[in-house]
Parts: sequence; structure tokens; C-alpha cells
Amino acid sequence: MSDKPAGQTERELPPEAMGNEKWHDTTDAVWMRSSLSSEDSDAIVEVAKFDDGFRAVRDGKNPEKGILFFTPAEWEAFVLGAKDGEFDIPEEYLTPEEAAIQRGEVPVTAVPSPNNTRTAGSADSGRGEDTAKPAETSD
Repeated sequence: MSDKPAGQTERELPPEAMGNEKWHDTTDAVWMRSSLSSEDSDAIVEVAKFDDGFRAVRDGKNPEKGILFFTPAEWEAFVLGAKDGEFDIPEEYLTPEEAAIQRGEVPVTAVPSPNNTRTAGSADSGRGEDTAKPAETSD
């Protein structure tokens, strides 16, 4: 007998979920991207935050290509490394505009992805506030 309520069918998990303790269902995830991203950007990184603190990261230009999942501790290590400049590109390889962005001189915020099936702050999404800021990510 199933523990599911009457009328609710059991959904089959995708192959990538099998044996992956980090996997989360992203069907209703609210994906966020940098306010500096535009459709003509070379790369667009999108991040979703879950109620348990896990994060999901995907390519916003090709969201069907796969999702990486991170534990809260892994995400914190990444954010601290980014804030500490661990992933900075040497300025001689950047345009003046890119260098200003990297130095934090250009304001950057998280904005909802146009690929979302739900919007930030949607009822019962559980992810509207502090979703994740792709450029300058909070905790």
C-alpha cells in the first residue's frame, strides 16, 4: 500500500535523482540571475534556493542541459571564496567595465529568470525571499 493520499499519484524520479542525496525537485523552483545578465550575454548563471538551504545552479541560456546541486556548507564555501576574490580574473584580461563590476563598483542585484514557471514570491514557492543572488550572493 502507498503512503500517498488518495488521488495523488507517485511521480517517478528522473535518472539523475537516483542515489543523489543532493537532488531536489526544481519543477516549481524560482530561479534568479544577475541584473547584469541579458539574453545577449555570453553566459547566464541561474540559482535557486530551497527551504533547507540547498542551492541549484544551471545555465540560464540552456536550462535543459543539467543542474548542479550544492549543500548549504558547499554554497557557503563558494560564496566566501567569491567574496575573498578566489575566482577573480586578473584585471589585465578584463574590459574597464568588467573590472569595475569585479571590484564591486557597479550595483548588481538578483532578478527573476524569464525561464521561471513561477515568479519570485509566488504563493507556496517557499523561495521568494533571499532566493540567491548570482552576482553577490547572500549567505
